[in-house]
Amino acid sequence: MSTDRQLPESLETHLSYFISQGVTILQAPNSVPFLPPSRPDASGSKDYLVSRDTLFRYSLDGERTIPRYIGVYEDPFCQPTTTFSHPLFITGSASLVLELRDGVRGFNGTVHGGLICAIMDEAMGSLLVVNDNLIRQAKAKGSIPADAPGFTAAVTASINVKYRKPIPTPQIVVATASLDRVEGRKMYMHVVVKDQNEQECASCDGMFISISKGNL
Repeated sequence: MSTDRQLPESLETHLSYFISQGVTILQAPNSVPFLPPSRPDASGSKDYLVSRDTLFRYSLDGERTIPRYIGVYEDPFCQPTTTFSHPLFITGSASLVLELRDGVRGFNGTVHGGLICAIMDEAMGSLLVVNDNLIRQAKAKGSIPADAPGFTAAVTASINVKYRKPIPTPQIVVATASLDRVEGRKMYMHVVVKDQNEQECASCDGMFISISKGNL
């Protein structure tokens, strides 16, 4: 794991739990854990943009729903010299790790398909928020020019979901969002959701579009 700062208490607690459950992505030497923007720390950390989301922050934050939920990405600054494939994407992928309980079941007793779609949407949004923070870090490190463009607001424009395998509960899932390409204001991403046995359960191709903050 790669971090040079004190982790928020909730992140430290959930990270330790997921590692004890054998979530391998969190044990990589250059992994950087983070709190998703929709589940910020109670201390009010300003490391990331804080979402006005209430679904994942409140409605789904419970012992029968999603009691534990963190994110992770690979440290893009771990190498002495770093080049970035796109000026807005310091890292090309980020993952969310969630513990799903019986309160998120659908008709057949497995995780509701709508929630799986929402998790993939969360993963894509988190990738954008992570990069917003990393752009600021890269500017501070001198890795990119101080006047380099940053992220503007972006919203989901489309998601094409493929369900491959039902997800029973309780279950720990990992949703990994990866950048496909950027075309003007459009950012195309791919997400894969895997269960704790690392079997692929669902995937999607999604597109976010940047907009002015006044249109939010």
